[in-house]
Amino acid sequence: MDALPSEQTEPASTALPADGEFASPPKTGPLIELPAETQYRCPGERHPISRSIHLSRLAAFYPACRQCQHRHDTGQLPPQTLERIQQVERRGSTPSVFQTDGVRGIFLNEFTPALAAQIAKAFASVLWEQIPLAGRSGTRRKSQPARRGPSIVVGYDERPSSPAVLTSVIDALRMMGCPVTDVGLVSRPCFAFAVAHLQTAGGIFVTGSGCGASSTGLDLVAEGALPLSLGAGLDEVARRVAAGVARPTRRAGFQQSFQALVPYEAALWKHFHALRPLKIVCAVRPRPVRRTLRRLFAELPCQLSEVESFAAANQPLKHEVLLKQLSRRVVSKNAHLGVLIDDDGARCWFLDERGRVIPSVRVGQMLARYRRLDHPNSAVVTESAALSSFEYLSGASAIDGGSSSGSIARAMLGTTAAFGCGNSNRYWWGESFPACDAILTLAHVLQSLSRSDATFSSVIRQQS
Repeated sequence: MDALPSEQTEPASTALPADGEFASPPKTGPLIELPAETQYRCPGERHPISRSIHLSRLAAFYPACRQCQHRHDTGQLPPQTLERIQQVERRGSTPSVFQTDGVRGIFLNEFTPALAAQIAKAFASVLWEQIPLAGRSGTRRKSQPARRGPSIVVGYDERPSSPAVLTSVIDALRMMGCPVTDVGLVSRPCFAFAVAHLQTAGGIFVTGSGCGASSTGLDLVAEGALPLSLGAGLDEVARRVAAGVARPTRRAGFQQSFQALVPYEAALWKHFHALRPLKIVCAVRPRPVRRTLRRLFAELPCQLSEVESFAAANQPLKHEVLLKQLSRRVVSKNAHLGVLIDDDGARCWFLDERGRVIPSVRVGQMLARYRRLDHPNSAVVTESAALSSFEYLSGASAIDGGSSSGSIARAMLGTTAAFGCGNSNRYWWGESFPACDAILTLAHVLQSLSRSDATFSSVIRQQS
């Protein structure tokens, strides 16, 4: 019996995929998608960290955790630690280190050497853009010199944290290809003088002036020793810090030192002349300013008596206490005036022969009057809050210089002003650059008193 033919089944297709196409693997079951691993990276750091390090830093209240986007990932931290973290977060966000006239923050908590390096790089990138590009010649020369970066002066104050911050600043500037000139431990006016004297593109001064003992920061100045303030150049630096900057060259800048104190004191000497024998009682915080005053008055007919501040270099100066001590010393010494100098040598307070503190605006009115005797066509730049006190000036009117150091300096540079002041105990002088110097202000006060035998209080009353 013939066998029935078996059913023929159609074989599976063996056609090759077209060019550029690949056959999908056979589906054996549902695909399971694993969640992507979270990348933890602390703000301001380049490399990621593990979750265990993230949790340990949270438990240790690491400062960068306050701005971390993963700060709410607390894992199995103890309830007591979580409560303390929430208390810190309820206090509000950390304020910006960029303030009106500079950068300030608590050392290591808000302001670290790493942050100082970022700010220095951002500042250098701004100065790099101000360098004109060299044109290309028709023939290519092998010996064509490389483009040189902007020269920058650096200095620091007496705070114990300043050397560490300065080292980071210098390393960052050299990495950006900037030649660095280190003037060392100097006063703020001496630093500004060095920037103008050396004709550099800018300067960075490490200081915590105006803040508490635990704070530090940076003061930035542009070419001509013009201070950078918010609204006057500092905003651009802050923007670049947030965005990050790249190295403009692979060639590192060099570092050198400069003794700025010698030419600085030589420039001050011309203002201490034709003085009558006056008795001055002073209280001076910055050590470089004290030394400069001692050297100057050692050759003058005036008698200088000092009142010790009894404050460490990183401690705030108690102005009220010192002013009372100055007042008693002025009366006991039968002195002609007293002066208190602080703020890295930029601010000063004056007392008359009776030991009474003279308001800053009254001192400014006296100095503006005598300044205009020598510069009759010059204007007076004032802080906005003190503008109404100088509207009586005839001829050139008083100019509103704003409320920041940067705006006042630029107002003086853009006008015929030879003097600037306000109610902040800062006085600006139109030298080769707008100089805010307490020693220079003292010299002009002594010159004003030496024009007659009148007392300090009587000369001040003439302004009313």
